[in-house]
Amino acid sequence: MKQESSSGRMLIVFTRNPVLGRVKTRLGAETGPETALRVYRMLRELTASVTEACSAERAAFYSDEIPDADCFLRGGTLAFLQEGSDLGERMLHAFETGFAGGFGHIALIGTDCPDLQTSILEQAFTELENHDAVLGPAKDGGFYLIGLNKSHPELFLDRSWSHSRVLQETIDRLNEYETTFGLLPELQDIDTLEDLRQSRLRSAEMMGSLSIIIPTFNEETGIARTLDTLLALTGRYDDVEIIVSDSGTDRTAEIVSAFPVTLCRSEKGRARQMNAGAKLARHHTLYFLHADTLPPERFVDDIVDAVGSGKEAGCFRMQFDDPHPIMTLFGWFTRVPLSICRGGDQSLFITKELFDALGGFDERMQVMEDIDIIERIERRGTFHILDNHVVTSARKYHKNGILRLQAIFGTIHLMYALGYDQESIIRYYQENIES
Repeated sequence: MKQESSSGRMLIVFTRNPVLGRVKTRLGAETGPETALRVYRMLRELTASVTEACSAERAAFYSDEIPDADCFLRGGTLAFLQEGSDLGERMLHAFETGFAGGFGHIALIGTDCPDLQTSILEQAFTELENHDAVLGPAKDGGFYLIGLNKSHPELFLDRSWSHSRVLQETIDRLNEYETTFGLLPELQDIDTLEDLRQSRLRSAEMMGSLSIIIPTFNEETGIARTLDTLLALTGRYDDVEIIVSDSGTDRTAEIVSAFPVTLCRSEKGRARQMNAGAKLARHHTLYFLHADTLPPERFVDDIVDAVGSGKEAGCFRMQFDDPHPIMTLFGWFTRVPLSICRGGDQSLFITKELFDALGGFDERMQVMEDIDIIERIERRGTFHILDNHVVTSARKYHKNGILRLQAIFGTIHLMYALGYDQESIIRYYQENIES
């Protein structure tokens, strides 16, 4: 273990590994395990964000295994496995681990409280400067935080948990052993559907719904593969729909009609087609995906988690289906938050509320409509680049030459930035790029 921080403070986060059917089981009994897992992932992301800003060494204690990457492992967080036969023994072990590492003020929290704030964590450590212990009362009769300046086995052993008198029994034991303590503001845990409905995550069920919109123009050679992949990735969700907005003249519409997806016909133009698909969308979040691009395996969860943590719009990083070193380099730059590194092939997720507020895609634009809407999103807030990658076809690079096509795309970005009209950009595109 690292030695004590300069503040002598350690913040312990107790977390379960997010596995379907093994988290938020009381909530899952009412909502289904998928929604329960979705809510738990949101809670973990919120807790990770709040705890990152706290002026204490952070230590994550995992229920089953320490993952290679996780929201709690950013920034050099310490990682341990929970040990003990019940919750009390596991908490006691965590505290004793921290005290053995030289920390003098330790607070322990779970990941059930969406209203937890960094200021409350700081208040907890201030209370530990003046008291032997601190408690954060939860509205269900338990506590969302317990803090100590030394080990107190009597608080954790030979008692039961998961009932409405946990907080009061803890206070009784503190008084019995003449241990002074401070109290933090009362907050709401999420354990049941009623808790969820009363919380800031009350729309979590709605947030899980996703409408995938694919604009197509003469994609008969590849659309079946794209739809097969998407249906395989989304099969376990009840609240995901796929809408194909077609404007072509080949067999794309006929092929799409054989799949359990929605097909709409639209005038040609990607902006028009995506707007047409969005008008049919039934769900809270829209996901615009090109027909020759495949999303990451967990893309539904990635998008739901992002929206649940307050991210209204964003995209994924991108890789090409060609391992050529230059293509790999081009893909690497899609993580960079600059306009020239963006493109529709990275896909786009956006809440329907924000999409409608922006007026959708600008149908006057035949090219650069993706950059235009991202710029409008950024004028209202933040555009987020998620860590996972979509994989897109390199077919245009093969037809037009890797370096040549990238230079052409760079020129188009420059023309757009300099204010060239659509007709000039379209003419340059058509004269130089073989589709």
